[in-house]
Amino acid sequence: MIEIETASPGAVSEQAVLAALRTVSDPELDESLVELGFVDRVRVDGSAVEIVLRLPTFWCAPNFAYLMAVDAREAALRVPGVRQVHVALKDHMYSDEITTGISAGQKFDEVFPGQADGDDVSELRALFHGKAFGMRQEQLARFLLDAGLTAGEVVGLHLEDVLDATNASGLRLQIGGQPRLLRGGAPLARAYLERRRRVGLDQSGRAPLITDRDGRAVAADELSEYLQCGRRQRISMTFNAVMCKGLLETRYDLQGGGQRPT
Repeated sequence: MIEIETASPGAVSEQAVLAALRTVSDPELDESLVELGFVDRVRVDGSAVEIVLRLPTFWCAPNFAYLMAVDAREAALRVPGVRQVHVALKDHMYSDEITTGISAGQKFDEVFPGQADGDDVSELRALFHGKAFGMRQEQLARFLLDAGLTAGEVVGLHLEDVLDATNASGLRLQIGGQPRLLRGGAPLARAYLERRRRVGLDQSGRAPLITDRDGRAVAADELSEYLQCGRRQRISMTFNAVMCKGLLETRYDLQGGGQRPT
């Protein structure tokens, strides 16, 4: 449960801030901070926003914690009317350093000199973007295969063949020149297309829908083996997400009768 407070009425909505935070993911798990339970409190006072984050353990890696905190700050700053964002990380071995640095707009290598992996952990961010791309692609491709498409049809799809991924009733594709509705596939397609865009692949209509991380097409007879790599990544990330949720619930007694964090 997230505590949402309003100190004074204003143009900024707490729900708008929370909606923005739903777009921020744990870089290792590729799940929303809100869905993971990592957002402890959101407080709005006019155009100023305070966000309090909590993590499953006291010793979560500082670079991961930094990425989540800075992304939360940037997401909140994009909410119309927000002028100031203070992000606090509670109950962490580097709470003070990350809270002070993020809210001051400092880069990771300014907060932790000598610990950055590349330019302001850019290499770390790119690494996890690539893993998320692979996991989401594997989910979508297996859905298409389970829906009855052949491997040749799956690898033959282009971006322009995705006719509509917004409809809650299903994913509309053009397959062999004919439109087809695949029920339940729209969320998978949206998630994959966003991760695909994030890694910087070709966004033109004729670009292949299913490619490797570098944008190279996958042959039909290689699709099964190729998807095994994504499956292993998905299993690993799913296991880690379940473990993190369990650790968080235990740490803050979220499933018991104990006091919830405020």
